[in-house]
Amino acid sequence: MALKHLPPTFCWSRIAPEAGVDLTTLVVRKEWERRLGGGRFLWGIGQSLGSSAQVAALRTGSLLALFSPSASRPRATQDKCGKRAGVVVWNAWIDASGQVRQLPPHVFVTSGATLPSGAAREHYYALVCVSPAELSVGNSLRVFPQRLRSVSTAKAPRPSQGTVVVDCVERAAEAAGKSHPLVFTAELEAPYFVRLTQPTPVKARDLAAIHEASRMGDFETYAELTKRVRSQACAQQARGFTRDLFDAPPAEHTASLRHGGARTRHLSRVPDWTQLTMELFHGDSHPFTRGRGRPTLF
Repeated sequence: MALKHLPPTFCWSRIAPEAGVDLTTLVVRKEWERRLGGGRFLWGIGQSLGSSAQVAALRTGSLLALFSPSASRPRATQDKCGKRAGVVVWNAWIDASGQVRQLPPHVFVTSGATLPSGAAREHYYALVCVSPAELSVGNSLRVFPQRLRSVSTAKAPRPSQGTVVVDCVERAAEAAGKSHPLVFTAELEAPYFVRLTQPTPVKARDLAAIHEASRMGDFETYAELTKRVRSQACAQQARGFTRDLFDAPPAEHTASLRHGGARTRHLSRVPDWTQLTMELFHGDSHPFTRGRGRPTLF
């Protein structure tokens, strides 16, 4: 997606090489995920966007995600004890009702296994991206952080905010100071971001093989490897509701499962845009021939 100027409102994400993979290779991997997903892909981020994405999309009618290289150092590949830092792959997402739903097998989102504090990472987040065109690296536009204001706080984004929804307060021609180039751009689709769960460790040899296939441009091998890693990981996970949110499934949901999964009418008064959007990953090979619905805030 080529831009001639920055949009007045957008989601800005600063990305860095991870687990020894350069940005160009990361974009290649997401391009392949986009192809396998009929135009959709997930980009992992470290924090929730709250309601800022929905607010911005309702105001503007659409929301673009602009990705820039991070100015921070690449993430360490070793922990504080000198051991190689673990990597996990995320296998499920949590919908608006709290139900855990499996990600499609071609989606491959990874992160470090631990937080900076050393605690195990139990949740992660991902932008729900869509692009009708091939992802390509390179853009002449630049982002000036001091000319941006967070939609949620009305303040300039902090360096610690890797991903934030912002408004431009001045035109690019008037901007000065430190700036970040754009790597690539995509559109965000409702629900704009999701919370991920069910992480499982990725073996070092599997990760190395996936990286090598990405660097060599071997799409078939990459697709086979990621599908195998995901299928092995999913086999280790129990499907159902998250224990931290629900002790038992709601009675209405249990009843719906007994009737072939049909939802009762009173549970569907407000559309679950997370569920509706993510289910389109399955078998929807022509996502751009129909209009996308507007999100509904709860």
